[in-house]
Amino acid sequence: MEEYEKAIRERLSKDRMRHVLAVRDCAAELAALHGVEQRDAAVAGLLHDYARDIPADQMLSMARARGLVSCSVEEKVPLLLHGPLGAQLIKEDLGIDNPQVMEAVALHTLGRPAMGRLAQLIYIADLIAPGRDFPSVERLRKIARDDLDRALLECFASTIGYCLQKFKLIHPQTIDAWNYYVVRK
Repeated sequence: MEEYEKAIRERLSKDRMRHVLAVRDCAAELAALHGVEQRDAAVAGLLHDYARDIPADQMLSMARARGLVSCSVEEKVPLLLHGPLGAQLIKEDLGIDNPQVMEAVALHTLGRPAMGRLAQLIYIADLIAPGRDFPSVERLRKIARDDLDRALLECFASTIGYCLQKFKLIHPQTIDAWNYYVVRK
């Protein structure tokens, strides 16, 4: 774990590093509550923003080179690629090939239908970790401790609602995830 923390410290700003440490701790806590492997949760939480501070034009270029661009929304908002690109980079740079950790890193921003439990947990932890401050965050934190399935839906609703309020593009993968989990609930 120390080598991963050293590797990510070299890539991120101090503020972003503070965030990933908070997500790591939040993810490990949620994992303990919900029967998910704590070490995997801590690793995924620590590394989820591995590609986050790469400049947008470079991120898009790197993602294109790896065949990761899936739709026009990503062309317009390359930041949305930091999850899938980060998953590829932790494999390339750090030799991590744990499929659950890679999925969690890849999906922590957009989600996807039929996510594994670790990916769900990291999606939630990224939104509710200490340091996040928005009107419903305390409510989401309580729900996440009690009911991970409901928390996932509530977090999707929060993200989609934010995008609607701010007139931001919504990635079709997030809409697909929302629809999938609504039907399952």
